[in-house]
Amino acid sequence: MTASRPLSYAFGAFRLDAVEKILFQQDRPLPLTPKAIETLLALVERHGHLVTKEELLRLVWPDTFVEENNLAQNISMLRRVLGEDPGGREFIETVPKRGYRFVGPVEQRAVYGPDAAVAPPEEAAAAPPPPAHDVSAIAVLPFADMSPDRDQDYLCEGLAEELINVLTQIDGLRVAARTASFQFREGADVRAVGRQLGVGTLLEGSVRKTGDRLRVTVQLIETATGYHRWSRRFDRRLDDVFAIQDDIAESVATDLRGSVLSQREKEALPRAQTGPAAYEYYLRGRQLLPRLTQADLQGSAAMFERAVELDPGYGPAWAGLATVHATLHEWFGAREDDLARAERASERALALAPELADAHVARGCALSLSRRYPEAAREFESAIRINPNLFDAYYYFARTCFACGEIERSAELFGKAAQVRREDFQSALLQAQSLRMVGRAEEARNASREGIARVERALELNPTDARALSLGANELFDYGQPERGLEWSRRGLELHPDDLSTLVLAACLRCKLGLKEEALELLERVFARGWGKRDWVEHDPDYDILRDDPRFKKLLEGLK
Repeated sequence: MTASRPLSYAFGAFRLDAVEKILFQQDRPLPLTPKAIETLLALVERHGHLVTKEELLRLVWPDTFVEENNLAQNISMLRRVLGEDPGGREFIETVPKRGYRFVGPVEQRAVYGPDAAVAPPEEAAAAPPPPAHDVSAIAVLPFADMSPDRDQDYLCEGLAEELINVLTQIDGLRVAARTASFQFREGADVRAVGRQLGVGTLLEGSVRKTGDRLRVTVQLIETATGYHRWSRRFDRRLDDVFAIQDDIAESVATDLRGSVLSQREKEALPRAQTGPAAYEYYLRGRQLLPRLTQADLQGSAAMFERAVELDPGYGPAWAGLATVHATLHEWFGAREDDLARAERASERALALAPELADAHVARGCALSLSRRYPEAAREFESAIRINPNLFDAYYYFARTCFACGEIERSAELFGKAAQVRREDFQSALLQAQSLRMVGRAEEARNASREGIARVERALELNPTDARALSLGANELFDYGQPERGLEWSRRGLELHPDDLSTLVLAACLRCKLGLKEEALELLERVFARGWGKRDWVEHDPDYDILRDDPRFKKLLEGLK
């Protein structure tokens, strides 16, 4: 009798490994709870047939009584991951009052290899070709500076970042984050970029600025083949830069998705017009903002302030200014002046640009720092309604929920952030922490495994990434690799001895290792200066070992 072979199931862009119980999209694992996977597996194995609610409850929760709402939550989670609307269409069909039916075409595939239950047959067919690369997954590289004086790096990075922001508004596209794609420059091996970032297409180009004239050349390239799908050149005045960005976005959407921008997408584009001088200072502020050092943040604030001096009605610059001061308040001393500036700037941004998702995020962050959590939640929800693909909205909403003690909700939101930006390690690792705190150990381990894999990919791109080393070090401890975690932490401290996040996370790791004295010494270098966020510290279990220590209590009293 031949043993039954373990199977995987392929449908659409997805593959469900029935042995490891992992759902993949284009060979990337997707974060799903074990019970959601069991629900999907039960439906896929019976595809084309009605599976009643009672049968699903019995299959997924054997010998355990649970309410039907648990099943509904699993179905809702699966539909989000599969890209369906709440009513479902392509894969999961609801049969009212009875159950569900998996209606998508399913291909069963045998699994062979060292862990398979059986060996392949002697006359096995040739291995199927690898799945086609996903051209709807796209990365935008910083543009090359072709200006006579080579002094337009802020414009080159700014245009690319603005295009990233525009493309995230387009349904059906997955856009690599700035932090990942900006590791590469023009001339990089497109195949290597595709493998590293998990994208099928690459948008790159160049900028030449002479006086008030701007020449922008762009090309869309398939990463698997190096094939140029199209290229365009724009010769216009600098104040036409917004029209250039819209034209590029329209070209990308038409080519990759096969349809032009919908009216909703056009209305959602972050397009607040301003003059070229104000826009230049805005781009300079955006260039400095992601660096997150105190000096760079202060420089970013100066650029945004200059932009709003030139154009007091430019909403995006006010949103940027609010974000800078919110970040300075949260991490660098909790100064009342920074909080007041964040409040004023975010109010102004929202009044000027109520349909700008970034304005709602900035306002939400400011309200969160003022501990006005319900109001902050409403702003983040508004940002998500405007742009359902905006990573910052989910990520900072999740951090707000964690800070006010809504740990279960923070886990859900960190998970959504991790789905929106599939190369981001922070959201996956913070989701793992939240899941551990609410006792969902198996789900936490899955999120931890995914987060560590993302950290490793990030370190392949940038081995000195302070945040990756520090967050990854702590997660390695929780994943059962404390020695490796300590080695990463030491490397991070050697490379970045004055970095705030590196110091705090190094202290957290030493708390987990029981090294109280070392942890307190590290925290004194940070908290004694008033740097840090008290609400987060109060809910973070990493600090539990220190809570009765007088030195720690004194440090905590100094935080606002």
